[in-house]
Amino acid sequence: MKKLVLAACAAVAAIPPLAGAGEAGEMRKKALVIMLDGFRADAVENADAANLRMLCDGEWQPGYKCAWSLTANNIFDAKTVSGPNHISIATGVTFAKHGVPGNGKDTCDYKKWPSWLVRLVDAKPEMKTLFMYCWDWDRTLCPDPRVRFHGAPDEKNAEKLAAAMAATDAPDAVMWYINGTDSGGHGWGYYPYTTGYFNKIHIFDKAIGKVLNAIASRPAFAEEDWMIVVTSDHGGYHTGHNMKKGSPCTCIPFLVVGRNVTQGRMAGSPRNYDVAPTVLDHFGIDVSGMDLDGRVIGREKAAEEPERALRDGLAAYLPFNDRKLENAVEGGPQPVAVSTNTEIRVDGGFAGGCIRIASDKDGVDGVCLKGSEKLAFENGGEFAFMVWVKTQQTFRGYPAIVSNKDWRSGNNPGFAMNGRDKYVQMNIGVPGGKRFDLRPYDLELGKWTFYAVTRGRDGVVRFYQGGQGGYLYWMAENAPEIALATGMPFCLGQDGTSAWKNGFSGEIDEFALWTRALSHDEVRRIYEEGRKGIELGELLRPTH
Repeated sequence: MKKLVLAACAAVAAIPPLAGAGEAGEMRKKALVIMLDGFRADAVENADAANLRMLCDGEWQPGYKCAWSLTANNIFDAKTVSGPNHISIATGVTFAKHGVPGNGKDTCDYKKWPSWLVRLVDAKPEMKTLFMYCWDWDRTLCPDPRVRFHGAPDEKNAEKLAAAMAATDAPDAVMWYINGTDSGGHGWGYYPYTTGYFNKIHIFDKAIGKVLNAIASRPAFAEEDWMIVVTSDHGGYHTGHNMKKGSPCTCIPFLVVGRNVTQGRMAGSPRNYDVAPTVLDHFGIDVSGMDLDGRVIGREKAAEEPERALRDGLAAYLPFNDRKLENAVEGGPQPVAVSTNTEIRVDGGFAGGCIRIASDKDGVDGVCLKGSEKLAFENGGEFAFMVWVKTQQTFRGYPAIVSNKDWRSGNNPGFAMNGRDKYVQMNIGVPGGKRFDLRPYDLELGKWTFYAVTRGRDGVVRFYQGGQGGYLYWMAENAPEIALATGMPFCLGQDGTSAWKNGFSGEIDEFALWTRALSHDEVRRIYEEGRKGIELGELLRPTH
């Protein structure tokens, strides 16, 4: 747990008045960077975070838009903890340059890698800067006498910042660190969601709203050009977050609000170290020669996805109704039982029927879609699938739940949504005999659980889980290249070879496969309607 600042230091108990900047007749540049500790990307939608969602929707103030990502990531070359990520957010470089691997001693060479606040006053000495923090470790972050530091508990910081931002002589550039969201996760759990975590998010979302209202109420607001940036240092899993690449701990939100950004979802997966170059660019400072790892973001929107019928690109839909093992998509790949040695019954599913695979440890069972290995996927690798899964026991021997690869090695091309002990995870092969994984999700024994995987034209793979509690979780990873074509069919309860002996035991229902990506809204709609007992088949029907 973090050592927090329990009381404001006497020297900084009150934020002194600060002089404004800018020439008459020009839009005065201003910026507020908010670092939310331990904030999962999916919490923006699922928690009571009305102000963050308002920012995402571009509804803060007239003339202001928001470029947002709910599949951004933190740094991957250090521990997934606050210290190295705070430095990366502030400086725009990763561990490979700042050299701080964890929450121990801050050994960053700030003369070589100064914070964006310091770079700002280097270029524009008239700018007044402020860093507000509540975690004691941050008092050493990017030290410089020209940057005002204010250490106090979260609630006090929020009050003082709202008052300071409403004042005529408000600071020009502020970095505001909020720890409370992380304490909620450590105390009660980030995932599966807990009331304690959600309460903390709600409290500090309201605090953000007060500060935003203070900014908008400024007498000179109409003559100012603000940039508001919101991101996090990490997400979380259970009550911790020390997991690296491709986990619930590394998927975070990133919002860039301003007059000159492009409204909508950002392309790809931004990184939290993109903050520094983005804000410096807002102030008109050239970052090209700074050797930063981050890049300027907020102007490029994800490629427009045309509004399509849900049935477009659907290659296979297996509802398992009426005791039929067949593909409801006419002319599509046909499901075939892998083995006649184990009975696969079609009955009593999540919605209508299901398949029940009763594999033992050495069972070779499941259903494969013959002909699916010949499918052509849009834009060289877009795809999506969804499935509902239920099992009464923990997994043994890494069973493949949905796969089109030779699962004897995770480095083989293709993918495998698989089980491990009491977890569900996703493995994807990439060119060159390599792999990446998205994991883990908790297994809810005896309960139907929704899973979906989609890869869009932006190269981001999103892995979703939705339980009976009504929350849709996700994690994501940037994968510009994947080895999707394997020459093997897509299989349920089995890998692409149909010979994986560590079989899946449980029930599978409502499997569907698309040769295009599904949008986030499509995934959410399928899940939420499914929880009501509405099959995908009902959603596929024409509306006119």
